Amino acid sequence: MSDIDDVLVSRADIARLALVRRPAVTNWERRHQDFPDPAVVDRADGSGEIEVFRAAEILAWLERRTVPANARRPEEPAGTTYGDRFRAGLGRARAGALLQVVQRLSGPEAERFRGELSVADYLTVLLSLVYVRGCLPDEWEKVTAEADRDPFPHSGELLVRLLARAVEEGLGPGHGQLLLALSKRLGDFRVADTVQLLDGTEPTEWTEYAQAFEWLLARYSELAGRTAGDFFTPRAAADLVSKFAADAAQGVRSVHDPFVRAGELLAAALDGMADAREGALPPEVSGAGVGEHPLALAGMNLALHGLPDAELRPGHTAPSAEPGPGHRVFDRVVTNPPFNSKLPEYPVDPAHWRYGRPPRHNANFDWLQYIVASLAQGGRAAVLMPDIAAFSSNPSERRIRSAMVEDGVVEALIALPSQLFTTTSISVTIWLLRSAEPNGDTSDGEVLFVDARRFGSMVSRTQRALTPEETQSIFREYESWQAARAAGRLYPGTPGVSRAVPVTEIRERDHTLSPSVYLSSDVPTDPGGADPRDLNVLGERLAEAHSRARAADAAVDELLRRYEP
Repeated sequence: MSDIDDVLVSRADIARLALVRRPAVTNWERRHQDFPDPAVVDRADGSGEIEVFRAAEILAWLERRTVPANARRPEEPAGTTYGDRFRAGLGRARAGALLQVVQRLSGPEAERFRGELSVADYLTVLLSLVYVRGCLPDEWEKVTAEADRDPFPHSGELLVRLLARAVEEGLGPGHGQLLLALSKRLGDFRVADTVQLLDGTEPTEWTEYAQAFEWLLARYSELAGRTAGDFFTPRAAADLVSKFAADAAQGVRSVHDPFVRAGELLAAALDGMADAREGALPPEVSGAGVGEHPLALAGMNLALHGLPDAELRPGHTAPSAEPGPGHRVFDRVVTNPPFNSKLPEYPVDPAHWRYGRPPRHNANFDWLQYIVASLAQGGRAAVLMPDIAAFSSNPSERRIRSAMVEDGVVEALIALPSQLFTTTSISVTIWLLRSAEPNGDTSDGEVLFVDARRFGSMVSRTQRALTPEETQSIFREYESWQAARAAGRLYPGTPGVSRAVPVTEIRERDHTLSPSVYLSSDVPTDPGGADPRDLNVLGERLAEAHSRARAADAAVDELLRRYEP
């Protein structure tokens, strides 16, 4: 018995290991009656069936076939067989091959493969190909069959239309419209070559598909610039939010993101919950998004994380635009809503305005109140907010913030460093919220403040990132505080980094919630010793400047799109 008797390989594996193109394997199978017969097995991830071959039988068949002289590689001697190649290939580690191809296609060779297609459209096709490759094997076979035609009689339009239909097969009607539209303007995009490169990889683990998709999402954010600004949450922030979402997650039955973007927060949260919920049924996952493009990306992302049936629907840029007075509640809410956006026109106060009417010029506290109202009893939320929400002096926002603190729904605030986002240098704060308890009394309550603005390092000229160790260190402050509370002990905190502040002290500071106000820090921009009223004025000016900048960016992007190839 050999060490490969139990190894199974697909047609793509055979082509890759024997160093031939995929059509060669199909030709061998069709032309030679003694080619081994395939077996049909279930995919490991439960997404369907796949035909595979015993590696030992394939090796025996290939050892009888010598590589022609004009097909041998420089290092191969005369008499080399396809079996020699196959055996050598089996001895090499295959993990990570998909990610390597994706990095190649979206990195050094992107310009050569995409031709005249815009960066955003090219990466959208790559993201769709990875999704179909991983989640829809039957549809992928149709795409590869067309790509394998030799010679190729098409420009790629048919391939992309097949891809669009596959996306609609997996995500529902309408989600392939973007691909159908761009199939008309492919130019010299090398679609067939791209498909064949991806088909030549057979990931050894299901997680490789998700990793490749996340890599492409990050590249989309980097290369598409401001046009990607509404899609993505920085990986560092997503990783940290996932830790808070996973805390005490054993009984979590539902997770929701009311501004889902490309699904990166939901995907990270579910990954973070996996260990805590081992053996339990996956929670119900839902989200709302603005626009078919991000919704489609979110659907693909979640499907590659094992949730093909996530409930995703069109949403709004502000929750007060939601129709109807009522909405569902969830055990966990994670979200990165649009910062400092304006409220829509509204005839009456929405039911979720438990703490008051927010100002018309800024929807931050519309979002925060909506999220609190979306929590089931005992539910928790992690929300990314611009720093100004923590200390704004606008009368309406200050009243809402005060009422939220007094009602006990504000659990903690974590100030993150600036320049985490690709499209803006604005720094953000994570608000940890909990459901409103009946007859809650916060007279002896406290709020945890963590100042992590000094964390992270620059990974490019314009972007900062947190290391996994730093992310864990930030979360450990929260864990330690929770452990101290459970044991009935005072939490000592970490000087300059964390402190549990009684609500009575927060009251004395007019319910300002900026962590820097309560923590001494050597960050050069630390406002801890400044008058909060001065900070509020500066913050209001900063928010207005960001609002104008967003409007200018949108106008410039619209002009650029008119001339984009």
